[in-house]
Amino acid sequence: MGELYRVIYTGQLRLGTEKQVAIERFCERFKVAEEKARKVMAARRDLTLKKNLEQAKAEKYRQALESIGMIVRLEPMEPVPAGSGLALEPIGEEPATAGETGSGTPDSQEATQILSTVGNGTTCPKCGSDRIKDQSCLDCGIIIPKYLARQAAEAEAAATGAEEEQVSGDSANPYAAPRAGLLEEAQQGELSGPEGRPAGHGWYWIRRGFWHFRQNPLAWIITLVLWLVLSIGLSLVPFVGSLAITLFSPVILAGFMLGSAAQEHGDDFEISHLFAGFSSSVGQLVLVGLLYLVGLIVVVFAGGMLGGGMMIGMLGGIDAMGNADPGAVSQAMGVGTVLLMSLLMLGLTLPLMMAYWFAPALVAMEGMSALAAMRMSFSGCLKNILPFLLYGVIALLLFVVGAIPVGLGLLIVLPVITASVYTSYRDIFYR
Repeated sequence: MGELYRVIYTGQLRLGTEKQVAIERFCERFKVAEEKARKVMAARRDLTLKKNLEQAKAEKYRQALESIGMIVRLEPMEPVPAGSGLALEPIGEEPATAGETGSGTPDSQEATQILSTVGNGTTCPKCGSDRIKDQSCLDCGIIIPKYLARQAAEAEAAATGAEEEQVSGDSANPYAAPRAGLLEEAQQGELSGPEGRPAGHGWYWIRRGFWHFRQNPLAWIITLVLWLVLSIGLSLVPFVGSLAITLFSPVILAGFMLGSAAQEHGDDFEISHLFAGFSSSVGQLVLVGLLYLVGLIVVVFAGGMLGGGMMIGMLGGIDAMGNADPGAVSQAMGVGTVLLMSLLMLGLTLPLMMAYWFAPALVAMEGMSALAAMRMSFSGCLKNILPFLLYGVIALLLFVVGAIPVGLGLLIVLPVITASVYTSYRDIFYR
């Protein structure tokens, strides 16, 4: 037998590919449930879909997946024992080989064997690899005790629900290939948060943001300058321009998030990522911008109402002061009103910013709805008040320093802060 390969999904879709369209094509091509296809598409890291394939067959899988719009690659691998697990059903009308007749194909037998394997401490219970370190498999990435615990829980749940499935007439085996292997891999790329992080992570987010910038500084700078120029040009159009900027800013920010994710997968951040958000749930991203705009209108209205009430109260106090110096009182009232209004607007705007902060990333990369993403974003920020306080102080200092040399330092600060949105998202929502 010649060299064997594994087919790996990088967690990225090609520019111009809508996630929902890719999910539908994936379901149609490989005959899996939509829920499981979504789990695959939600992965934001390398995800092995198929193993132990000869080169010709691996190329067929690669071509099929790329036709869906998925970015995949092939990696050579050492032959592994039978039971290494396959995640996808055969493509097209391939003729059955010896031993593959009927419903009990070797693929399904292998997947079933994996799901029933108990680790012996020397080999991985999932992929059969002997590259074990600190109870983790270096090949497939699972933590063996957690994997076995999850398998036991799923087996118990399957046994409990077996009678219900029989009554409902659903004879599908939940552990049959290819769906079981597909689901197991996809679960590793799912959200696990939001999680609360120590205060020091605020500095880590910025440091990691600088790492992203350092990988391709020229592309980051050019992309941000293009967006700034585009924004200035749009703002010259009365009303419509400002409205367009507000509505489409989440789409642009999603593109930066996708570019940062590409860097984590070993690819480059490219200028084309400026518009990458238009290929991923653009309707929900625009809705995030619309909800943010409505929130701003509400904040301004509420601030005006409360500020007006404070003004009336202060004027009433002046009338009661009788002989006080009118000039001094007016000056004090002016300063006090500005401070109170500033604090009031900050207090009203902060929750809105918390709901907006991670929403573009959650929509573009997790396929969430705008409302669900904004709720989860708010929750993630609320659980990390201390690291965000440190993050805000450091970011403010960086903006001040960056603005000193005729604003040239902002060409570095702005990309770093933009990339830090992605690093904080990964830190808070993923283990």
